[in-house]
Amino acid sequence: MGYLWRVRLSSFAAGAATASAVGFLLLYKDHLLARAAIARQVEDVKRISEKHYEALNHQISALENRKESGTNKEASD
Repeated sequence: MGYLWRVRLSSFAAGAATASAVGFLLLYKDHLLARAAIARQVEDVKRISEKHYEALNHQISALENRKESGTNKEASD
């Protein structure tokens, strides 16, 4: 009876260890995929923000040039 108990207990321990290792690997892979997806989204937001920033800089430059040309016309008159 003692031998059978040890065999069952060792089989259970081996199965639990195997299931734990497989579960850990699946969770780790899922974590890596989620992290990569979030990194892609952040890069997309960064790229879009940089485009908006450049567009705003161009608009500000155009407004400043318009204002400077307006003040130059007033000074020359």
